[in-house]
Amino acid sequence: MFKTPEDYVFDIPEIDSTSIDYRIQQHDIILFEVYTNEGAMMLEFTTSGVESSGYKLGVGFQYTVDSQGMVEFPVIGKKVITGLTVQEAQDFIEDAYEFQFNGPYVVLKVMNRRAIMFTSPAGSGKVIDLSNEGISVIEALALAGGSGNNGDVSDIKIIRSVGNEQEVYKIDLSTIDGIKYSNMAVEAGDIIYVQQTRQLGGQIVQDIQPYLALVSSITLAFAVFSRIF
Repeated sequence: MFKTPEDYVFDIPEIDSTSIDYRIQQHDIILFEVYTNEGAMMLEFTTSGVESSGYKLGVGFQYTVDSQGMVEFPVIGKKVITGLTVQEAQDFIEDAYEFQFNGPYVVLKVMNRRAIMFTSPAGSGKVIDLSNEGISVIEALALAGGSGNNGDVSDIKIIRSVGNEQEVYKIDLSTIDGIKYSNMAVEAGDIIYVQQTRQLGGQIVQDIQPYLALVSSITLAFAVFSRIF
């Protein structure tokens, strides 16, 4: 799975990628809340000491960004938000609500940011929720339950879509020098593949098993034939 030629030239991973902000894409699912008076109600609630049971800050609505990159918000209608970071989208929507509300304060969160991790044994995969910003490779590996019984942490591939291109990084977490790559931020849509170590003994048995079965069948047939004649 995800094999590369021996002479494959891997892309150079960007270690300090935690500062890269996610940009909203088509078909993203966003959670949207809006408050008035610069979010004063939020502060009043958190500082009042009132129990939070049964109380919800604002009203949360979920929307799907359509194929045109637009979301139809209440009152202000359709707005294009693809290509914006979460902070940029919040500022943009706040400006759009200025005519309707006094000091609008918008909270927006992308709900469907995820990556896929494949570990050992082969075929073990897990979807990693990236609801928090800046989840690192080592954190994603921990969320997936580790590298697995036969996972080779010296051979981890990260496949990432950058524009219209696919970049493939290879990192080695088996040494102290390679630990610097452990803080590389995982981005939405990343595929992380931990190569399975080659179990030589087991592989040899698996390779010759069909021949052993054939030899056993021939031996059994010969023994039966000898007894008859």
